[in-house]
This record gives sequence, structure tokens and C-alpha cells, in this order.
Amino acid sequence: MSGSISRRHLIILAGTGLAAAALPAALPLLDRERKTLADELLATLTDPARAAEIGRQWMVSTERGGGTSVYAQKIAKRLRSHGWHPGDATDITRAAIGARVRDEFRHDDMVEISGWQISRTEAELCALAAASLGTAPAEVEEPRAG
Repeated sequence: MSGSISRRHLIILAGTGLAAAALPAALPLLDRERKTLADELLATLTDPARAAEIGRQWMVSTERGGGTSVYAQKIAKRLRSHGWHPGDATDITRAAIGARVRDEFRHDDMVEISGWQISRTEAELCALAAASLGTAPAEVEEPRAG
């Protein structure tokens, strides 16, 4: 094997270097996309602070954790079945949430928060508000065997 680098290897190394250099610049764009999805969903709330209080109560009572992107992705997945797509107008998002909530009531997919029954999507939207506003409870630690 010779000590020189072939043109082919040089091109491959240069391409790999460019890709590696571009990766850190792309990460904020991916994070911004997640934040945008959460922001779209939160824009449907009339009172995000009150929703966050409800979300926090649900998260504490069920020992649920989760961040903004987790709840945003769960909700978005459900809304897609009602024809919603990220980037749709707020009124279309609200209509999709309303359709999803009605389906959950019909199928008894409910959660209890302080004696009230609300749909799972509503609860997760409230948890999204709590995570987004920084009022979500700290992650619950698993008990250690000892």
C-alpha cells in the first residue's frame, strides 16, 4: 500500500468532512421544527397558564413525565387521523382537536383530573402547556431495590 492518498479517497474524505461540519448547523433547525409543532398546538389554547395547571395536576396524579416534543408528537399523531397537518391554520387545528376530543368521548378514552373527566388529547394538550411553560413536575424517579 502506498503512502499517498488517491483522488477518490480525497473526495470521499472531503465530502465526509463537509457533512460533519454541516451537522451542528442543522441541529437547531430540527429543534426549531419541534418547537414550532408545540407552538402550533399551544396556539389553540385560550389560557395556556390555566391549561398548564391542569396538565401539571394530571402529570403529578399519574406520575407522568415527558417533555414538550413528546406530547407534541403524540397529539400531532392523533390529529393527523382527522386530516390535520403541521402548518395548518389555528382554526383548522382547533377543528381537528375538537373532532379528536369528540371521538375520545365516544370511545370512553378519558382521564380523570381532580374528579373531572376529560379526553386524553385534552389532558396531553394541558401537559404540553405545563412542559412548555416550565411548570411540569420533575421527572419521577423509579424506587430503588434495596
